[in-house]
Amino acid sequence: MNSIRYAACALALGFGFVAPAWAINKCTGADGKVAFQDAPCVGGQSEKIDVRPAMEGATPIAPAQSTGKEGAFGASWQRKNYLQNQGVPQARAAVERNQRECTAQPAEAVATTGPLRKSISPGTQFAQELAATAAKSKTACEARTEELREQQRALEKELGTL
Repeated sequence: MNSIRYAACALALGFGFVAPAWAINKCTGADGKVAFQDAPCVGGQSEKIDVRPAMEGATPIAPAQSTGKEGAFGASWQRKNYLQNQGVPQARAAVERNQRECTAQPAEAVATTGPLRKSISPGTQFAQELAATAAKSKTACEARTEELREQQRALEKELGTL
C-alpha cells in the first residue's frame, strides 16, 4: 500500500515541475496583416511562438484608490464601532486594573516578608529597603497609569473626531 502512495506522490511531483507551454502561431497574410492563432497558418508567412508561464508567479497589483464615497459599513464606521465597543472600554478597564494592582502591591510586599520581618522596628535597614522598594514600585505604577490614561485619551479623541 505504501509503495502505491510513494509512486503517486512521485508522479504528482514530476508533473508539478514540468511547466506547461502553449504554441501560438503568428500568421502574416498576403495583404500584410498579422494575426495570432492557435491553429497552424494556411499560406503566407508563419512563425511559431512558444509561450511559457513566468516561474516567479504573478506580480501583486496595488488596489485602486476609490474616489467615490465610503459605503455604509466602510472603514470609518468600522473604526468608530471598534472604538465604541472595544477600544475605549478596554482602555478604561486597563487603567482601572492597573490602579487596583498598584494599590494591592504594598499589601503583597508586607505579606511576602514573613512573620519575623513584620516585627522589625522602623529604623532598621530592612525597613528602609522596603520603603525604597515601595517608593520605586509606586513611581512605576504611577508612570504606567499615566501612560494608560494617555492612550485612553488618544482613543477617546479619535472617537470624537469620527
